Amino acid sequence: MNTPTQAALRRINRDFYSRHAADFDRTRHAGGWPGWRRVVQTTAQPTNRPLRVLDLGCGNGRFALFLQHNPELLSHGRFIYDGIDLSSELTDHARAAAASLDHIRFRTDDIENCALDEATDDLVTLFGVLHHIPGFDTRRRTLERAASAVAPGGLLALTCWQFADDPGFERRRLDWASEAGVDPAELEPEDHLLRWGPGDSQARRYCHHTDEPELDRLAFGLPLTEVGRYRSDGPGGRQNLYWLGARDGAATLS
Repeated sequence: MNTPTQAALRRINRDFYSRHAADFDRTRHAGGWPGWRRVVQTTAQPTNRPLRVLDLGCGNGRFALFLQHNPELLSHGRFIYDGIDLSSELTDHARAAAASLDHIRFRTDDIENCALDEATDDLVTLFGVLHHIPGFDTRRRTLERAASAVAPGGLLALTCWQFADDPGFERRRLDWASEAGVDPAELEPEDHLLRWGPGDSQARRYCHHTDEPELDRLAFGLPLTEVGRYRSDGPGGRQNLYWLGARDGAATLS
């Protein structure tokens, strides 16, 4: 995928989250995803200090609030959370939701390029993120950078949204012809432009469907051992494909 097309795809999503952050935030506060519980239970948790969590593409901070509201999942109920997202509008909503919680911090930055500390976090997450990253090579580099932040004994957890398996997918798919700067010849298989909201909505997002074979290719050679892969969330518990990778002996998923 060439650079101009990648830039155009990123622009589509930046415009979406800038214009529709408030509406998006209102639809993303009804608890957490069911699959998150399994992630936290798989994480090898320290008993002598808080769990260190890095949430890449944190959006409105929903995972931080999930941890806050489910302390029974954590050793001593303690964690330190850092969330990073490119959308300043969404991180503003996140800060407002966690304003009184000094162990939860948010930063507006580009997860594809921002500075990350090496091998410091017990749990690194990319939830609902990969489908917005244009180009296989860029998705792979993002995973490599995320893996580098995982501490010894820690866990990387990611999801791949399985939207193309949804029977309603075709009704939301739009034509690329109206998108300036997007060269259809440069798009990869399973790159889609999706309508968001009611049927007459003009809101749209670039989304990539990562299936299991692509996930295998993305994860191949990472300095982590796969300890879990499962479907969860949404109707029928099939909306997200989870992949969990451990560094140096984190617990194995049963």
